[in-house]
Amino acid sequence: MNVSDQTLRQLRATIRYSLDYDLLSTAEFTSERLIAQDPTDLDSIHLYALVMYKLRRYKTAYNLTSPHSAQHVGCSYIFAKACLELKCEPDGISALTRTLPMWSQLARSEDQDSRYVPDSVACYILLAKLYESVGDVRRSALNYSQVLNFDPFIFEAFEELCKMGVKVKVNSIYKTNPIAEISGSLFNARDSSFDEKKSGFGFSNPRNDTKPFFKTPGHSGPNSSNSDFVAQTPEPQQVNNSLATPRVKQLQMPEAPIRKSAKSSNFEGFKHPSVPPDSIRRKSARNSSSITSRLLGHPLNTLTDTNYTSGNTSASASASYNHGSKRDGTGIKRVIGSTFATSGAPKNDTRLDVSQKNQDSQLVSVYSKLAKGYKAMCFYDCFKAIRIFDSLPENELNTPWVLGKLGRLHFEIVNYEEAENYFIRLRQLDRTRLKEMEYYSTLLWHLHKELELSFLSHELHGISKDSSEAWIAVGNLFSLKREPDEAIKCFQKANQVDKNFAYSYTLQGHEYLSNDAFENALECFRHAILLDKRHYNAFYGIGMVYLKLGDFRKAEFHFRKAVEINPVNVILICCVGMVLEKLGKREQALRQYIFASRLQPLSMLALFKKAQSLISLKRYDLALKDFEKLENLAPDEASVHFLLGKLYRIYGRKNDAIKQFTIALNLDPKGSHLIKEALESLEDEEDVDTEPQDS
Repeated sequence: MNVSDQTLRQLRATIRYSLDYDLLSTAEFTSERLIAQDPTDLDSIHLYALVMYKLRRYKTAYNLTSPHSAQHVGCSYIFAKACLELKCEPDGISALTRTLPMWSQLARSEDQDSRYVPDSVACYILLAKLYESVGDVRRSALNYSQVLNFDPFIFEAFEELCKMGVKVKVNSIYKTNPIAEISGSLFNARDSSFDEKKSGFGFSNPRNDTKPFFKTPGHSGPNSSNSDFVAQTPEPQQVNNSLATPRVKQLQMPEAPIRKSAKSSNFEGFKHPSVPPDSIRRKSARNSSSITSRLLGHPLNTLTDTNYTSGNTSASASASYNHGSKRDGTGIKRVIGSTFATSGAPKNDTRLDVSQKNQDSQLVSVYSKLAKGYKAMCFYDCFKAIRIFDSLPENELNTPWVLGKLGRLHFEIVNYEEAENYFIRLRQLDRTRLKEMEYYSTLLWHLHKELELSFLSHELHGISKDSSEAWIAVGNLFSLKREPDEAIKCFQKANQVDKNFAYSYTLQGHEYLSNDAFENALECFRHAILLDKRHYNAFYGIGMVYLKLGDFRKAEFHFRKAVEINPVNVILICCVGMVLEKLGKREQALRQYIFASRLQPLSMLALFKKAQSLISLKRYDLALKDFEKLENLAPDEASVHFLLGKLYRIYGRKNDAIKQFTIALNLDPKGSHLIKEALESLEDEEDVDTEPQDS
């Protein structure tokens, strides 16, 4: 070995060591020495660019690798990562795809000289992120699926597919077929050597009987380069590759107009309120609409639309690599273990082989449950997801990821007490976790727990003042304290911190909506949909805006779009029913309420709207049965007692009617004029009945 080679090896070893232990200053200095030895060496350029990327000098990494992005996979990979950060994704896509033929020769390795060279899994997942960033959902999904083809334990790829609405076939991913038989890249799927019949993964090919493990979004036309893939899920909205946010030109489909620049918050600190939680008053009504933003957290009388009372309501806020892997001579990855291809285990040691099989079987079983539970959650099959997660072993159940998902699932089905328990357990396990804390803070908003929300906001802000979750918590606190301007500033700050966080835009929209700033609310909701086309809460928000504006057909359209995404949400179904009532379609509205009450028999809103609809259709017998059920479910709701009294009056049960009117009057003195009129009309009827007849 000549001196030059020894010098290069020493410098590269120093750079790798510095990267391993985050000694970035040393890595940068040594990289310059390395480049000085040979400025044209592509391996050296790749290592230097990697150091620049780690230092967040994305433009430098871009410039270093740009001339070599088609010649060296490592340079192409760093160039594409820099493009993702610099928002020039098309350049990154082009660079990666040009090096695609080289990917099959790459293998993940512990070898010191190639440790930082990306393999095909890393390249596919980066390509998927690039396509996702430009809104090409279909190609992004195809590349994420290839990641699972090579390694089903890269769970990030599975999560992203579910978020996109792709219906992944979990049993085809986590099963006992050898992964060694997985073949090829998605781009050479037409190759005659691609034997899909052997694989439990892959995509649909008309020439054989193998079915894809997911239904890809979009549709391939006959001239498409991927015409073998059959589209099963709804076609996503077109996304402008220039990444400019389109202005709204029509209201049939929600689009996001250009967002106004966010104002900085004047928030300077926190103070714990001296009032105990038990004495916190419920949030008073801000408007006269029957159902408004943040629907789920309020009592029944604020969820209903009667001649007696109306009030504010709330909407559901609303989400290690196996280093023992090897590859065969064809570049196909083989994972050690009996579930997949076993490699390296002594063939004559039966006990070791059985033990390895049991371990792998258990691991695949856990991953399968996690995947099925997460998939059910993404498709809002909340009860199924809860059952699956609850069936996990105790050690897996008590992990931050699972506890966070269970907290959110119970939040979605309005089981607030259980949701709070899971979030408390999560924070006891990891007090520094930020994920899911946006839902926890919204949960505390619904529960009107100002003290707990103040403490959570203070703690999250201390952990990371530059996180969206922290600013959402602070915004929810200001909203609960009835300071909407400060709440909006905090949500805007969350938008600035993470411009791709749809939830913060939605909460900002709900805050505008509760203050009747309809144009601003629409702008926020549409921007949320642009970021996440499956964000049902934003569609619900747009529907509420149009409901308030009296445009019932547009309201119905957006409520139905929300129901398409979340088909078992009783609040959304009831919203559709309410709009149908406004349009004079009472029978269709009743069918919506019946369906909602069947989905959740204990839903007071669904039962109330159903009973109210029955009264309007003069089906008093059925209405009376429902209101008597409601009297037991919601004994403190004045509107239930008031309408039950009116039904008793229709049936001539005057004493029962007087009793119900009196209870309603005691529960809600604000509605006294209506209740007193009803009582007086009963007294007048009694006077008429007792008046002596003329001879």
